[in-house]
Amino acid sequence: MPAQRVLVTGLGPLCSLGQDRESFWENLAAGRSFVAPVERLKNAPVNIGAAVKELKNARLLSPKERRLDRSAQFAILAAREALDDAGLLDGEGRFLGLGGVIVGSSRGPCSLWDDCHRSFLRNPRGRVSPAASPLTTPGNLAGAVSRRFGLRGPSIMVSTACASGSHAIGLAFQMIRAGMAEAMVAGGTEAALNPFEIAMFAAAGILAVSTPAPRPFDRDRDGTVIGEGAGMIVLESELHWKARRAHGGSPYCELAGFGASSDALSLAAVPPDGEGLARAIGLCLEDARLDPGDVGYVNAHGTGTRAGDLAETRALKSALGAHAHDTAISSTKSMTGHLLGAAGGVEAVVCALSLARGVIPPTIHLDAPGEGCDLDYVPGKARPSALRTALSTSMGFGGTNACLAFRRAL
Repeated sequence: MPAQRVLVTGLGPLCSLGQDRESFWENLAAGRSFVAPVERLKNAPVNIGAAVKELKNARLLSPKERRLDRSAQFAILAAREALDDAGLLDGEGRFLGLGGVIVGSSRGPCSLWDDCHRSFLRNPRGRVSPAASPLTTPGNLAGAVSRRFGLRGPSIMVSTACASGSHAIGLAFQMIRAGMAEAMVAGGTEAALNPFEIAMFAAAGILAVSTPAPRPFDRDRDGTVIGEGAGMIVLESELHWKARRAHGGSPYCELAGFGASSDALSLAAVPPDGEGLARAIGLCLEDARLDPGDVGYVNAHGTGTRAGDLAETRALKSALGAHAHDTAISSTKSMTGHLLGAAGGVEAVVCALSLARGVIPPTIHLDAPGEGCDLDYVPGKARPSALRTALSTSMGFGGTNACLAFRRAL
């Protein structure tokens, strides 16, 4: 069977910028940030974050789903947004056909883990809920989405640190292209704004401690800001989409390539030359049959850490060569915060909307580029552009890297 062309037909963002496509895009294109002190972090070493203050569609969650970790609830609601956008839900909110799901997360159901563990420590001889084990199983993040929408195809959870969402999308892409599935919902989810998780990140020395932050690529950058939320997209084979045309719309774009690599170097440090990420970008371009000069926009990993931003800049120069200086690059984490395993999912939504609407979102809080950060980071304001291709890059603890290539749907 020839390789299937894979289309992006539905988008589901959920984060501090918005819980639907339009509010998310409006705030993103306007360069807004809602990073602020978070009440539940008042006793944590760092109390700022990009929080989802209130789940606007919480009423759509069933009583059983309200018992799930916040990360699972985010995944369900973002998947619903994406599947509804694609026109793939029936009148009862069930998937029309046989679809699958792959969800990425770095920390998994960590708040529920913490709650269960604290309860156990208070009374070690007390009865542990029989639901505690399945509710805190990371694979239940995909399982919750599968059950809610009747997705009876593959149900897989991926955990590769901050590259989890991109790897989830890349794997779903490969399954469809290989003919193993016709439609998949894929992306990432994360709800790590709790005191213990923040204490661990603070101890690792990667968090900004004051606002405005994060400041990707800026000379005064001092770390990242943790955000929460989910980003899910619907992928379909071109044949499946053409056969149904359920909502009469057009695909947002084509997902054309995927590349992955490992630095094989360190638990947390990145190679200063960005060699591993450069290799993932090169593999992605080869997979998509793109030349470096074809790339119009890169949604960078861009966390706002000193070492990470410089290594990524070097990786882009290595992978794109002379074209790196002609390519628009921005870090939307400057607005969303770092969503960890959900970052790749949300940033895939960004790439799809950028291609569909012809606008490159900005990097905010970038007043003066740091030493060695000398590329076009689209500072301050969004930029109209007749984009044809976009890349999304992701890097994670343990040296894991991913790159996704999106192309305008023709």
